[in-house]
Amino acid sequence: MTSSKIIDILKPRDYDTNPEKYKKVSIVVVSDTHKNHEKLSIPDGDIFLHCGDFTNRHDWLNLSPDQIPQSVIDFNQWLGKLSHSHKLVICGNHELGFGKLSHEEIQSKYLTNCKYLKDELIQIEDISIYGCPWPFTEHYRTKWPLIPSHTDILMTHVPPQFILDLAYQPKALSSTEPCSMCNNTVHGCYGHWGSASLIKEIRQRIQPRVHCFGHVHDDPGHKYDQDDTGTLFINAATDLSNRPFKFNFYVDLNKH
Repeated sequence: MTSSKIIDILKPRDYDTNPEKYKKVSIVVVSDTHKNHEKLSIPDGDIFLHCGDFTNRHDWLNLSPDQIPQSVIDFNQWLGKLSHSHKLVICGNHELGFGKLSHEEIQSKYLTNCKYLKDELIQIEDISIYGCPWPFTEHYRTKWPLIPSHTDILMTHVPPQFILDLAYQPKALSSTEPCSMCNNTVHGCYGHWGSASLIKEIRQRIQPRVHCFGHVHDDPGHKYDQDDTGTLFINAATDLSNRPFKFNFYVDLNKH
């Protein structure tokens, strides 16, 4: 098992001298576990986030309308064993059956050991968290305008364009040619899978403190946006790294 990577990049400059001004909340985030959650060493924390793809696509094949994959049952049981006070989950593109189930069915029957978010905002520990799962019946561009401005933590499955979104594409350009999309990088057989409309909404309107996502297994990590928003982006896909991410969120008590 690989230990988590602890990110404290959000720590206020005056925290060490004035810690009483803040409430520190520890948050653990993973994505794209694909039934391998038992292999992960999940660190303790206050809030646990899963950004989707906890099953595999083929788990959902050849099922009757009233059946659910065993992988969903196993995942829910595993969630129940976690010690975190709050557990939030969205679905990814591999959770095929969730597109035919209502939010109420998913929450009351299948994911009973967490709070399942479907295009909704929740307040936890004075932190606003919005979960936007994979949309199976409509384009995800229609979902971004629903996200409230100045959300503290945004959870999506898909990444924003050009931010930790490089995935292997065998038919891509040769390793010596610059990318026609970003125009300043040579990344060979890796192409951008992120959403252009999402990064536009994030920078122009939503401006979250943190954006957690997955979907792209090849590019896990974190990046502090150099744009004016200063958003901390985290690609928490663990399929290749087996490494959860943990970060501290500092709530300014003077603003509450």
